[in-house]
Amino acid sequence: MIILIVSIALPALVLIVGQEAGRGVESEIRVTATNVAQQLLEEIKTECFDNASVSGATCVQTAAASTTLGPEAGEITLALYDDVDDFNDLTPASLGTTPCTDTVPVNNVTFTRQVEVCYVNQGDLNTCVDTAPVAGSCNRTIAAGSQTDYKKITVTVTAPGTNWNSSVVLTTVVTNY
Repeated sequence: MIILIVSIALPALVLIVGQEAGRGVESEIRVTATNVAQQLLEEIKTECFDNASVSGATCVQTAAASTTLGPEAGEITLALYDDVDDFNDLTPASLGTTPCTDTVPVNNVTFTRQVEVCYVNQGDLNTCVDTAPVAGSCNRTIAAGSQTDYKKITVTVTAPGTNWNSSVVLTTVVTNY
């Protein structure tokens, strides 16, 4: 009799324990994805507002802000990115290709990072005033005179489907002040 009860209960117990173990890993991956996103966002915020404001070691706006958001010619490594919108095309490996992402391995899980930078108006910090990237390019372009003193930065970090298959999205706005 006892063997019959144990043989019925054991598979259900194993199933419950297995599901709970998976949930623990999911929360750890979510925290790691958030940390990866926060690290990249903080790195971006250390740069100048715009390429027109890069002047040696300082960030002083000396001309109208750029009408192209993305890395300028010659910025072929992340170390050469000198303003926030350079990260709109995240990695030199993705220059001129889409999607503009890179990958970061952390604890045997490879996360995908993507950054979108766009101008926004002071009255509507959620809506980009520039056009979406042209097919085949990660850079965004806007009409001259449409630049604003606000750029929205959105960092998205995604874990592979075998681990979590969801994304963490962090957004901030930087100003030209």
